[in-house]
Amino acid sequence: MRKDRLRQYLQIVLAALVVVTSALATRVIWERSALSTARSTGETRAELVAQTISDTIAQNAHFPLVLALDPDVQATLAEPAPDVIDALNRKLETIEASGSPAALYVMRPDGYTLAASNWNTQGSFVGQYYGFRSYFTQAIANGEGTYFGIGVTTGRAGYFIARAVGSTQPAGVAVAKIEFDDLEAIWARAAEHIMVTDENDIIFLASRPEWKYRSLAPVDETAITRIQSTRQYAGTEIEQLRMDEHTPDGDQVWAEGLPDNGSFLRQTVHIPELGWTVNQLTDLSSVADARRDGTMIGATGSALVIAILFYLAQRQRSLAIERAARADLEQRVAERTSALREVNDTLHVEVEERRRTERELRSAQNDLIQAGKLAALGQMSAAIAHEINQPLTAMRTYIATTRVFVPLGDPGAILDNLEKVDNLAVRMGRITSHLKSFARKEGMGPAEVISADRAVHKALDLVDVQLQADAITIRKSIVPAFTRGNDVRLEQVIINLVRNAIDAVQEAPEPVVEVSMHTANGRIFIEVRDHGPGFDPAILETLFDPFVTTKPSGAGLGLGLTISYEIIHEFGGTLRAANHPEGGAVLTVELVAVDEASSPSPTEVADNG
Repeated sequence: MRKDRLRQYLQIVLAALVVVTSALATRVIWERSALSTARSTGETRAELVAQTISDTIAQNAHFPLVLALDPDVQATLAEPAPDVIDALNRKLETIEASGSPAALYVMRPDGYTLAASNWNTQGSFVGQYYGFRSYFTQAIANGEGTYFGIGVTTGRAGYFIARAVGSTQPAGVAVAKIEFDDLEAIWARAAEHIMVTDENDIIFLASRPEWKYRSLAPVDETAITRIQSTRQYAGTEIEQLRMDEHTPDGDQVWAEGLPDNGSFLRQTVHIPELGWTVNQLTDLSSVADARRDGTMIGATGSALVIAILFYLAQRQRSLAIERAARADLEQRVAERTSALREVNDTLHVEVEERRRTERELRSAQNDLIQAGKLAALGQMSAAIAHEINQPLTAMRTYIATTRVFVPLGDPGAILDNLEKVDNLAVRMGRITSHLKSFARKEGMGPAEVISADRAVHKALDLVDVQLQADAITIRKSIVPAFTRGNDVRLEQVIINLVRNAIDAVQEAPEPVVEVSMHTANGRIFIEVRDHGPGFDPAILETLFDPFVTTKPSGAGLGLGLTISYEIIHEFGGTLRAANHPEGGAVLTVELVAVDEASSPSPTEVADNG
């Protein structure tokens, strides 16, 4: 009995040693594997960042050379007449708009900017002195120059590439500025930890704004003096970024701004042609997780093997217990299966109920949109009736005079009256046609290619009588464009926005409503601006919520903008509200522009009508 107990103790101690050894070994293996994976991933990311920066600069490096060889640039530097400078400004603006540089400009030999692509903006480079910048002095001395720094005029950082105009005696310098704001935004959205440093270990590009213009190591006085003389970083005081090293070789660190309990793998890739270094910080939380998982798997695996061995050794004694446990397990599985079946049936019922609710909600939303259109027609009915009544009265007058002219045998007067009656009939027909198409209840069918400008014009035709009745001036600037959606629903949105603008200028001494439409970068922008008091800033963020209104009590339910927002959202666009800098409110509808070639044919339109 005593020997059996001693043997059991020895077996337990041996099993414990095996479990601990297996756990430690597996922990080391998994940790090294995870660290190797993190190292490979970080290295790939750092190389990709370096390549992206190099490619961005390479894509724009030809612009200064092309400008330096351009006859217009050379002629303007030779004879800088105002009209010639203006033409060069516009040419640079066109080139910059079709390319990717942030700015293109031409400098005189004395360091002053002669022409620039941003000549008509608030931060124009024209007339500014940049002779102290090293890219200018390098270009004058060596024919070309590069430089990274914060713009003196714009305050925006960028990389400058310069080329001298003329081979022997430079007549000026052509410069292209490249900005990396989009690249930094991509890093930030991807939650990357990236720093790009210059030859002085000063961070000038980073995924975190608080890292920028701080150094990874102390900067000597000579470099500080040179940076200040060229105003490279616009007078920013260079402070050292706090960074703690967790390993002797410094490859695992923590940097200020990152989680306090975190550890990060630091990997660098040098860009020799620029003298820059990309620092990639890879989160090592996955290595800690792998270390923990490896320990657990090693311990669990070895314990499982030992348990199997114990099980085999004592199988005969535990056979009865095993049978009882199996029966109990089968009973639990049956109970669990039954419970899961009931839950599954309940989920099917809930899913079907949700689908029914969504259908009812969509139907209610469609009815609410139709009610909004009818409400708008009701509010405009008096003005529309007055607009139609005038042509009817005039037509009766012309018909009465025609009866007088017939016995007199005056065909000229008769034809003139008939032409006037016809024009009045066409005018009433256009109004009633817009009313019929606008009042028609639209279904929730698929979006079609529609003429956005035509929908805007039709909407303005419907509110024109109200504008005339209220003596409101309407200013229009509309360009042709096509989008995907529903023309009647787009008309309703424009009518809602214009009617809101009409309400906003009722008390204005000179009521004016502006409707403009333009396209840019594959998007359509429709803006409705009033010259009223503007929005209260306190409700701007909740303006599109249901039952939020700026009108007096009883003047509206606060659903018009909510319905308009949902309609534009269904079209794949956005609806924004803001206060105009010069006063009044402005609401902007942004839609996706499509090619006119994809619009339906007249036959298709007739079939759909």
